[in-house]
Amino acid sequence: MLRDMLLSFCPEAFRRRHRPYSSSTLLSAATVLGLIQFFLCALLLVQRYQHFLVARAHLWAAQINGRPEWVQSGGVVIVTFEFFLYPLSLLLLYLGLEGFVRFAVGIAASEVVPSLPVVCALKMAEAARKRQETKQKLSLPPDHVEVLPDGHIRIAAARLKPGWNATITIDLDDTWYEVEREIRASEPRSWVYVLRPSPTGKIFRRVERYDRPPERQS
Repeated sequence: MLRDMLLSFCPEAFRRRHRPYSSSTLLSAATVLGLIQFFLCALLLVQRYQHFLVARAHLWAAQINGRPEWVQSGGVVIVTFEFFLYPLSLLLLYLGLEGFVRFAVGIAASEVVPSLPVVCALKMAEAARKRQETKQKLSLPPDHVEVLPDGHIRIAAARLKPGWNATITIDLDDTWYEVEREIRASEPRSWVYVLRPSPTGKIFRRVERYDRPPERQS
């Protein structure tokens, strides 16, 4: 239940990688939490506005006391405009509207609307992860490619190659290969893949192109 409640704030791409326990529970959580988010943010926004208005009224009391009603009304408009210049006020306003939209869409269209702050946070985390992976990848030695006497290819890599197994065809120098076996070796190139030529006409549905690195031995 808690997992689905947290996932109801996340975008669909994230939910595809981290499946909820129940789609109906996910929708219910998004709808109910959206309503709670709306009322909670609206309550906080109104309380904050009341305190702000009272504080400003004390400062302006001497200046607008006895003035025409339209002047006093204009003062309220100016105070309201000033109130929404504060980032916290804008954030509460947005979160309240977002909660209402999540609730309304859940009721009317039975769809889960993610929370924008959560989406932005996940995107930043994903970007940081990709930058870290790129940095680590650049610091690793390049793959070592060796053509064996029997026509097989031996690739020693410093990183695991996800998806490299007997169910894919690998395009290397316009020649089709398939994974014959995977061997663990010593660092820094601790992943060794032995590729054999793919039989004529046997090409798996998934094809991955492998670009030979500058450093090689043949």
